[in-house]
Amino acid sequence: MFKREASKRAERLIELLRKESNLNWIARRTFAVYAVGSGWTGAFGNGRFDQEISGHNDEEEAGSPLKIYDGSVKDISLGWGHTAILTEDRRLLLAGRPHDFSVLLRLRRLPLWVRNYAINSSINEFRGLDSRSVHPIALIGRLITWLAIRFKYPTTELEAARRHSIFPELAEIALPDSEVPSSVSCSAALTAIVTESGKVYAFGLNGFGQCGIGMTSNHVWNPSSPLRGLTSEFANQPRGEMEQSYPVVDVALGLQHGICLNEVGEVFCWGKGERGQLGQGLITTEAHTALPVKRAFTLGEKMKPQYQTIGQVTQIDAGMIHCAALTKDNEVLIWGKHVLPLLPGDENKKVSSDARLPYILPGLPKGVRVERIACGSHHTAILLDDGSVYAAGIATHTKEPIHEAVQILPPGVVNRPVRQFDAHMDRTTIVGADGRQVLQLHLWKDEELREFAAFTPAWVDHILDENPFAKISMIHRSWIHSVVVTEEQIE
Repeated sequence: MFKREASKRAERLIELLRKESNLNWIARRTFAVYAVGSGWTGAFGNGRFDQEISGHNDEEEAGSPLKIYDGSVKDISLGWGHTAILTEDRRLLLAGRPHDFSVLLRLRRLPLWVRNYAINSSINEFRGLDSRSVHPIALIGRLITWLAIRFKYPTTELEAARRHSIFPELAEIALPDSEVPSSVSCSAALTAIVTESGKVYAFGLNGFGQCGIGMTSNHVWNPSSPLRGLTSEFANQPRGEMEQSYPVVDVALGLQHGICLNEVGEVFCWGKGERGQLGQGLITTEAHTALPVKRAFTLGEKMKPQYQTIGQVTQIDAGMIHCAALTKDNEVLIWGKHVLPLLPGDENKKVSSDARLPYILPGLPKGVRVERIACGSHHTAILLDDGSVYAAGIATHTKEPIHEAVQILPPGVVNRPVRQFDAHMDRTTIVGADGRQVLQLHLWKDEELREFAAFTPAWVDHILDENPFAKISMIHRSWIHSVVVTEEQIE
């Protein structure tokens, strides 16, 4: 009786909503994550390591993308060998190899048959399976796996390595003290999470202090200790011992360094810094706790620096060995490797100089607001509020950096407001307002090539052509795999 009455009430409610909204149907949204590229790292999270889905390398004949997750996604990020998915209900899921960087590079250089056996041996060890085949190929694979593990991890870390170095399927990662994840960022063997309380937890490789926990170590296996040094006070004692002043609202990761932004617009960097990517003004080889970034500069006559205090920052991002920030005053700041034109005294560097402090990027049109910034591995992209896109850094087809912002997409092309503006590896991605426009852009040094910079990946076209109701929410690209988050409105 109760169920029948509840059903009738539900039907009346639906009918009322239909009438009031003048709709003939009520829609719901479904979400999915698809992937292309190489799956031998385990980053597809389906327990298989032999899948190759064409499209990641811009093949014209792209295959059908592989669905790797069904469900609502709040955030997603890709490391070189792993995938991190933050669900709408705030579960952090990881798949692949979140602690491997050099091992991945070595595995990729191996002949395919040797790599496959080495990977299978690793998986069997992770799953506790006994693989004692005496076939010569199997023996070689097991030997490579044993050597990789033995030389990479001290004996005391072998058990942790077995449990955490590879996740064949998507696995939930818990945070300490009942912290709830709010966003996630990944890099080469490094993952960072911002929590709803405004803390940052990082785990992965930590040889340069890139986990920011106040010391170096081979690995931080779990997100167990928050980022240290986030104080706005004058440091009259070790920064790692001082209380965090304000909640963090964003984090980004470079190859071996990190950057974060707090709610009052202050910026902090940590990790490896020998190319100026920590923004400290001096060569800081590494920092094990977060350091504030406070000063910026321009280049005046005869390349003489002119310094100023950084105003309130509203956005940040990180490239492989550089950082970028956007201030409330509409200034784009970039610092790190190859950011500056060749300075006097740096002739031995041949092409460019490193910026040890944030450099105010020249070349952007006056009087136009910057809407978003994003960093690829070696470039920085800027979306302006007229819809145009500018960029600076190392172009796709040359090693010679571009030190002033150049236009790579004119106004009027992008459907605004954009759903996503992001840069990853060698390109910039824009998802237009309707979720059906996806543009990717390379930075070219040749002006004629810039006129034809925008394209839509064939594998994205494949998704949109197959499902006319699908909309793209976001796309992310890493070393050997890419993912797309779709949403679909159905009756």
